[in-house]
Amino acid sequence: MTAVPLAPTVAVTCLAVLVAVLRWIFVRDSATDRLINRALGCAAIGMLLAVVTVRFAVPAIVTHLGAMVGFLTAGSVYGVARLLAGADPRDAPRRQRRYDVVAVAAGGITVLIDVATVLSMLPAGTSARWYAFSAAATCLPLAAAGFLLIRAGIGEIRSAGTSITQRLTYLALSGVGAFWICYAVLVLGRSLVGVSPTDQGEGWSLSGFAFFAVITALLAIPLVRMLLVRLGCDRDSRDCRTLLPLWTDLTAAVPHVVLVDDDHRRGPALRRYRMAIEIRDALLQLRRHASGYPPDDIRGHTLRIVREAEAGLVAVSGADATAGHDVELRHLLALAARWPKAKRAYLADRLPRLSAGRGSRG
Repeated sequence: MTAVPLAPTVAVTCLAVLVAVLRWIFVRDSATDRLINRALGCAAIGMLLAVVTVRFAVPAIVTHLGAMVGFLTAGSVYGVARLLAGADPRDAPRRQRRYDVVAVAAGGITVLIDVATVLSMLPAGTSARWYAFSAAATCLPLAAAGFLLIRAGIGEIRSAGTSITQRLTYLALSGVGAFWICYAVLVLGRSLVGVSPTDQGEGWSLSGFAFFAVITALLAIPLVRMLLVRLGCDRDSRDCRTLLPLWTDLTAAVPHVVLVDDDHRRGPALRRYRMAIEIRDALLQLRRHASGYPPDDIRGHTLRIVREAEAGLVAVSGADATAGHDVELRHLLALAARWPKAKRAYLADRLPRLSAGRGSRG
């Protein structure tokens, strides 16, 4: 920790605490989310205690608390990796209680050894040797968690249904897992030759700090997405804005296709899905009765604008429609993007004719 400058250390630690608090408030629906929040919170508190311990003279209780938090962090990280690797989330609380028992026991042993050393009941070097041993031992669950992360990440990357963004996220997680394995091997190997686990050199200290910052950034992604949704800058909200002019005109012409809105707080993804369904139903209704509209019927005018907007677009075939909602949505988005221009062109061509007809009748 001393190899890392104080300013970035404090900045990343504060960011980790902030992300952990916000995730506890907004991202806690699943067992995995709650365990991730706990692991990040423990890691953030551990970083904060490490900064205080290294930079300032603190009572022994702070050191003991930092050791306890370190043990809890290792157990929480391993529990998260188990879940990401496919373990049954229903058994997560029971598994985590076992890890917590081990962590609390290790913390209690730390306190007892320190007290016994102060009272001269144990040799003076016992406390230092225990800290070195316990720090090396925590690398074992870290290495196991790294292996599970890599396995889960490779599985998701190879899946055909994983998007490019998700693949990049899992690639970053796999990189974090690989670093944990390498770091654990390094610490354990150097511990065997008498090097303290807390003294791994400037390069590895900086690397560990950098990977902690990467993990914090990855865990902040759901919060960023929620902020984008709140600001209306996410993809679903942008699609809704694109569909809105088309949806407004089509539902004005065929109002009975509008579904009853039972929940005004629905998210943008559900709003987009609903708008697409209502636009599709309106188009079907307009085309079904195309030959029976009076000359000045709004449905006839709307259908003619639809035909002008669709000119040049590849129609959605029956096979495409059964392939999924995404193909139809892309077609409707393309139609909606052309809609304002087609409507303006139709009205510009239609209004002079209406004026001329009224003038001749006058």
